[in-house]
Amino acid sequence: LEQLLDEKAVKKFGKKFAALGIKQKDSMYYEIVESSARPAAKFNTLNKVLNVSGKVLIVVTVAYATYEISNAENKPKEAIKQGVVIGGGVLGTVISGTAVGMVCGPGAPICTIALLLAGGASAGWFASKGVEFFDDELDEFTKWQIR
Repeated sequence: LEQLLDEKAVKKFGKKFAALGIKQKDSMYYEIVESSARPAAKFNTLNKVLNVSGKVLIVVTVAYATYEISNAENKPKEAIKQGVVIGGGVLGTVISGTAVGMVCGPGAPICTIALLLAGGASAGWFASKGVEFFDDELDEFTKWQIR
């Protein structure tokens, strides 16, 4: 905060914040509060790109899962596998999201994105390995004809 106050004070008054009078300091505080409400084109653009990218990735994921299920020999087994992997990825992303505040801190979009992607991908990978571990059981389970 001190650095921000000094930067803005030098830009507006030509001297550091500590050297300003009370009225000038008050105007600096007001300007900082007011500037927090101004839109930042860089972040607005990044937000739009990430919003569209997220939707595209969801469509790609669903298309890939559908393709894998439709081309599988054992469709129920593949549907369970895809559901577990996608569910694991979503769960990992949610869990990573709870840790973002502690790990990245406020206002760290790159760290946040990296942490969410890493959490989702690693949880999806672990879910995939879990499904592979229980492959024989899953194969037997899909043969049951319980209605």
